[in-house]
Amino acid sequence: MSADTLPLPDFEDIAETMTYLPDLDAKYQFLIDLSKRLPPVSEEEQTDDYRVFGCQSVVWIVPYEDSNEPDVLKFRGKSDSVLVSGIIATVLSLHAGKTARQILDLDAAEELKRLDLESHLSPTRRNGLLGMIERIREYAAEDLMKKAELPPKR
Repeated sequence: MSADTLPLPDFEDIAETMTYLPDLDAKYQFLIDLSKRLPPVSEEEQTDDYRVFGCQSVVWIVPYEDSNEPDVLKFRGKSDSVLVSGIIATVLSLHAGKTARQILDLDAAEELKRLDLESHLSPTRRNGLLGMIERIREYAAEDLMKKAELPPKR
């Protein structure tokens, strides 16, 4: 994350803000503002390895490690659409600070219903949203499998 990029807000703060916004235009503007806070994805990471397929827009979600929080999964995301980037920011905020097990135990689709986004998204954007959630779950499952293969720490 660059020095001038603000961290993503807590999901609860996003949910609360969305309930107070007066109309769809204000909600979309809020999502666009959130898009500016996404941790950046480098050009080298914009490959099919990190691409979320099924989205109307091009979307990448990249897992990364932080040695300060080795058990927590972290993600960066990007889209060619600023609105979709705001949706990515919301999805990443929902998963922020969680371990792989917590991500797999989370009903992200149900939590995101609190924002009432789905009723305002086209079917292809809704599929993309579900694709983002599924991709993050895949990363979490891969992380659990990788850690299960490692010998226990002594």
